[in-house]
Amino acid sequence: MKNDQSRLTVRLALSLLMVAFGSLALGARADDTPIRLADMAQSLNGIASQVMIDQQLDHKHGVDVTYKGYPTLDGLFNAIRGKQVDMGFGGWTGFAQFRAQGFPVVNVFPVGRGATLDVLVPVDSELQSLADLKGKRVASYAGAAGTATVLLRVVLNDFYQFDPASTGDLQYVGPGIIPALLDSGDVDAGLLFDPLATKAIASGKYRSIGNLGDIYKEETGDDFLWISLATNDDFADANPEAVAGFLQAWLEAVEYVKAHPAVFQAYGEKLGLDQAGIDMLAERVIRDYATTWNEQYIDGLKAFADRASRVMDKGFLDQLPADAFSTQYAP
Repeated sequence: MKNDQSRLTVRLALSLLMVAFGSLALGARADDTPIRLADMAQSLNGIASQVMIDQQLDHKHGVDVTYKGYPTLDGLFNAIRGKQVDMGFGGWTGFAQFRAQGFPVVNVFPVGRGATLDVLVPVDSELQSLADLKGKRVASYAGAAGTATVLLRVVLNDFYQFDPASTGDLQYVGPGIIPALLDSGDVDAGLLFDPLATKAIASGKYRSIGNLGDIYKEETGDDFLWISLATNDDFADANPEAVAGFLQAWLEAVEYVKAHPAVFQAYGEKLGLDQAGIDMLAERVIRDYATTWNEQYIDGLKAFADRASRVMDKGFLDQLPADAFSTQYAP
C-alpha cells in the first residue's frame, strides 16, 4: 500500500512538472529580453501593443514587453531620448531631429502613414477644401515642430501655395479643445488625429475637408510616415535579436488587429462612439497601418525632409543623418 502511494505521489509530481514546463514554453521564458515600450497615453498604438501582450506574441519572439503611456509628448520624447525606455512610438521627424542633435535615437519601423490626420471644419462651414484655408485661422494639435504640423505646412505650401504659419494664421492648441474652438468660431479649421478626429466626425457636427496622408500620397506618389518606432543605439547594439523579435511581434499584432476588428469595440465604447463610429474608427486605423520598411520608403522620407527644410524655420531637418534610419531589424 505504501509503495502504491509513493508511486502515485511520484506520478502526480511528474504530471505537475510537465504542466509547469508546458506553461512556461507557451508563455514567458526566463531568457526573454525585457523591452520597455513607450507611447502617448490613450494612443491607438496601444490597441496592437495590448494585442501583442495579450496574445503573447512578444514571448513567441523572445521578448517580454511592458507598455507605458506618457501624458505629454515632452515626457514621451524625454523618456525615449534619455533611454528611460528601450523602444517607443513617435513622429519620425522628431526622432530624426534628435539624431541630428547627437542623441543616439534611430527610426527602425513605420507605424502610421497619416491616414487619420484630418483637417476638420464645422459641418455648416463654407470651407470645402484645403485651398479655402488661405487667410483663415487654423489650429494644429501637434505643436510647432510636430510631424503632423510639418506635414500640414508642407502640403499647404507645396500644393496650395500658402503657409498659414508665415501669415500668423496657424496656432497650436491642445487636441481636446479644438472642437470647442471650432464651435465658438475662434478658429475656422482644426487639424486632429484619431481617435479624436473620428469622434468629431461621428458626432455629425464636423466634417473633413482634407486628409493629409491621402493628399500627400496623391501629390507625390510617396506614402507619408507619421508615426514610427524608434530605439536607441545602446539597446539595439546590445540586443539586435530582441529588436528584430519585437518588430516581428508587432507586425503579427497588426495582422491580428486587421483580422479581428472587434478589438476596437471596447475602445470605441469608452469613447462614447456608436457602432457606426466604432466601425469608422476601425476602418481608418487599419488603413493607417504602415508595414513596409525598405530603402525606397526611406528615400521618400528624405524627399519629404527636403520639402520640410524649405518650409520650416532654419535648422529643421537641414541635415538628415543617414543613420537616422535602420532597416537592419525589419521583418
